Amino acid sequence: MSFRAVHTLCRVVLQAVTLVVMSMAVGCGSEREALRVVEEAEQLRVDSPEEALEVIRRVSLDDFGRREHRARYALVCSEVYYYNFVDIADDSLARPMRDYYIDSDNHAERARALVQVAFVARNRGELAEAMVALLEAEASLEHADDLRLEGLLHRTKGDIYSDGCLFANALEEYGEAKRCFDVLGLEYHAASALYDMGGMLVQLRDFERAEEVLNEALKYAIATENREFECGVLHELLDLSIYRDDYAACRVYLDTFMQDECLLFGDAHYHAVRAMLLSREGGVDEALRLVEAAATMEDNEWADIEYARYIIYRNAGVMQEALRWQEHSKNAQDRLMLEVLEQPVLNVEVEMLQRDLRAERRERELVAERNAMIFAAVTLLVVAIILYAWYRLRRKNREIAQYVETVSELQLTLRTLPLEMASSVGSLYRDRFSELNDLCETYYDHSGSARHKNMVFNKLVQTIEAIKNDAKRLEELEMAVNEYRGGLMRKLNEVLPKLSERDRRVSLYLFAGFSNRAIAIFIDSDPVSVSKIRYNIKQKIKSVGGEDAELLVEALSEK
Repeated sequence: MSFRAVHTLCRVVLQAVTLVVMSMAVGCGSEREALRVVEEAEQLRVDSPEEALEVIRRVSLDDFGRREHRARYALVCSEVYYYNFVDIADDSLARPMRDYYIDSDNHAERARALVQVAFVARNRGELAEAMVALLEAEASLEHADDLRLEGLLHRTKGDIYSDGCLFANALEEYGEAKRCFDVLGLEYHAASALYDMGGMLVQLRDFERAEEVLNEALKYAIATENREFECGVLHELLDLSIYRDDYAACRVYLDTFMQDECLLFGDAHYHAVRAMLLSREGGVDEALRLVEAAATMEDNEWADIEYARYIIYRNAGVMQEALRWQEHSKNAQDRLMLEVLEQPVLNVEVEMLQRDLRAERRERELVAERNAMIFAAVTLLVVAIILYAWYRLRRKNREIAQYVETVSELQLTLRTLPLEMASSVGSLYRDRFSELNDLCETYYDHSGSARHKNMVFNKLVQTIEAIKNDAKRLEELEMAVNEYRGGLMRKLNEVLPKLSERDRRVSLYLFAGFSNRAIAIFIDSDPVSVSKIRYNIKQKIKSVGGEDAELLVEALSEK
């Protein structure tokens, strides 16, 4: 590659870099302001979620250009929605979070982001995808101290296992969530985990432990006067007392339910429970009227209604009718079980998705390795080009400096030669030496462009080549040496008739008074090699001998 091509390449690269920097600078200020808004919302999201929601709405995903900034906005925005009890089902925020944080080394933010991704996936009904996100977040929490997030993660895992009818798994996760919340002193969250555990124990038919756990949660709800939470716990306890045929406990729970006006979980269910209790206490007709009323309510569930009719007729001793409604209830339960069995097993789905994730991650690693190799190769190529250009520049400068010194030495040589010899050599080379000197001075004039300096250098090289290959001047120089220096070249040819052309030219230049440096330039060599050639010629002369040998050796030894 020529120096001109290198210069052109560097100029194009510089222009491209300038354009990129200018375009980045245009959007840098606005994106920095948007990031400041995100940071403000992040600080407010837990203690002042409504205010955080107002703040985060001042920016959008389109205000961010860099991938990491888009992911961070999506993370904070998702958390703000979560603390404002806003469920998100679309993946417009989850997608940039997952794509960026799935391979991030920032474990604290990675765990937060993947938990939010899991929320979205669960809201979309994608339980396996949600669980995989939580498992990835759990791996990051091993490197990040965030016990609150860990508790939330375990509770969400429990919810997903519960949705997938893996009740034992869910119970274990709720227990881990309670442990985290207990350590942090978060009583409400710990009580909520107890409530979840009670529900799973009911599903697992461990009624005794379920009652114990739910009563502990009920004590917290009553002590803190949290009516909504109390209603939820009583709802589970009412069902539990019916399952256990403990109608005395059912009356206590129902009285508490009515006393505290806990109807948040639906009138239909409340009427069905009252009907079952009344039938046990002898009010069968009133129980049937209540259950018929419950059947007409919008929030009724036929499983509750059918089971209530079964209990009412059983308590009334009408066994044939009881069996009929038991069959209805059993058929409904069978249909539900079949629906569950038709769904893919959650753990199997999770394992398959984890396998796909590992394959996807490996593919990204291979792409990253390939890109790194390409980048390294391009970097090495650019460095090599720069070094080559630098080397060429240094070499040119060295050669120019050498030419300048040579011109000075040649001019000095002309002043030290015998007058006639100096006059003859001067007439042969004075014009060329003057041209060399002018070219060197022009090259060192830094006001010229790189292209102009390159042209000057090339002209300088051409001039040197002209001197080296000017056969006519060499003949005239040999004639001058023979005329003014006692026929030295003629005598050398007689003593060493088979001397090589290179050695003859070195001898000619030496007899004419040129220095080793000048001769090195004229024969494409270096001063050390010229000294060795001079020594070898003298040794050849001495080995041949003759009456002119001493004269020739002495002439070659002159400085």
